[in-house]
Amino acid sequence: VRKVLAVATIKGIDFEHEMVFPGSDDPAYRKLSPLGKIPALEDGDLGISDSSVICEYLEETYPEISVLPVSAADRARCRWIEEFADSRWVECTAVFFFENFVKKLMGLGEPDLEKLADVENNVLPQFADYVESIVPDEGFFFDYITVADIALTNPTINAGYGGLTLDAARWPKSVAYFERVKAHPVMVQLMEAEKAMLG
Repeated sequence: VRKVLAVATIKGIDFEHEMVFPGSDDPAYRKLSPLGKIPALEDGDLGISDSSVICEYLEETYPEISVLPVSAADRARCRWIEEFADSRWVECTAVFFFENFVKKLMGLGEPDLEKLADVENNVLPQFADYVESIVPDEGFFFDYITVADIALTNPTINAGYGGLTLDAARWPKSVAYFERVKAHPVMVQLMEAEKAMLG
């Protein structure tokens, strides 16, 4: 959701954000998102879901401020980073968000400490090593912030809500990179709104 909000905000698009819980059975929402996943977008007669699909639509519809790099090769690399972020990176970081944050918020019991330890020791490191190998030494992946930066940083923010802090000694480039992305004015704006909402 934050990825779509960031892209729309960067592009200066006026939108209305309606909160929907994942898996909602609301018929109107299920029409937009048959899988019940978030986010979904309604734009006139168009209804689509999946953050990557929505961001592609916004890029094509509002191209004046781009969230993709210029060349075909760079766009392909950008899309790969987004895909990696939305799949494997989300999968291993979301465990911390769910176990330590969502469970408490929703009253779903205690965190599964064994699962958390397994992911932290046996799953996360290999993907964090990969992230460390691809993030830039300074700035963003390309000349300006793109969907690659947003997609890769968002799961890290969520994991932070769940208490995960990447080891700056082991992954110094990644830690510095994520701080740079989080310092972008749009990301600051979105994170401040989240903190206000969460109290």
